[in-house]
Amino acid sequence: MSIAEVVFVLGPPGAGKGTQCTRIKENFGYIHLSAGDLLRAEQKAGSEDGELIANYIKEGKIVPIEITIRLLEKAVISAGATKVLIDGFPRNKENLDGWEREMVDSGKMNTKFMLYFECAEEECLKRAMGRNQNRADDNLESFKKRITTYISSTVPVMDEFKSRGLLRKVDANGSPDQVWDLTRQLFLEEGTVPTLPPLPTLPPTQPTLEPAAPAPAAPEQTPELSTPLPDLDAISAPAPPLLSVENTAPQHESVVLSLGEGEEEGVEEEYAGLLSYCYIL
Repeated sequence: MSIAEVVFVLGPPGAGKGTQCTRIKENFGYIHLSAGDLLRAEQKAGSEDGELIANYIKEGKIVPIEITIRLLEKAVISAGATKVLIDGFPRNKENLDGWEREMVDSGKMNTKFMLYFECAEEECLKRAMGRNQNRADDNLESFKKRITTYISSTVPVMDEFKSRGLLRKVDANGSPDQVWDLTRQLFLEEGTVPTLPPLPTLPPTQPTLEPAAPAPAAPEQTPELSTPLPDLDAISAPAPPLLSVENTAPQHESVVLSLGEGEEEGVEEEYAGLLSYCYIL
């Protein structure tokens, strides 16, 4: 399995870590593991550690590191992930030391940086009391205990990452969209490549049957002639005289036509010549 790249996500209760982790997961291809969710799921599963986990959560105390690391490692291996967001961990210096001993020094995982959401206590309290997730620790008394634990235990861990140059802060007092704009820009600056959105799933369509193309028309057949066509060259050549006639007919007396008065003599001569030609033929 490839070494997983881990970003730790911390902030006071009610800072909106879960909301932003969901968006990071969707846009940058990380898996999101909440240490608190894993502990609560283990508690409900009825495991041997379930009762112990329940008591620690109820009192607002930090669950022993061995249990938390075991659950986190199991979840990462199960997902086959190489980019991991771990929300709500490490909560104290003991958590950090145990993580580095079990995960980093053994070459199983690599810590990229810590993402810290800064949020005022009043804003966190308003969000925690209004989210209505039926969590056992979403009440005023538990919230105050969690804030006290956070200040005394988590802030020193944040300072440790700051000393290593691995602390990244985001102002989480704004709306979820405003906080996301800042978070997204931070990941882009860290060189994290956004994932491509999935292609939309198109509904199945019925195949469209196109009408068959008409058969091509048969070429027209030119009827064959029984008589061969004449030679065009011969037709274009000048034709010989049809008949050579020699004027051997005996001379006859001219036919005199009696024309009416007023007719011109030229007409008589032309008509007499025509009659003479017909006689020869």
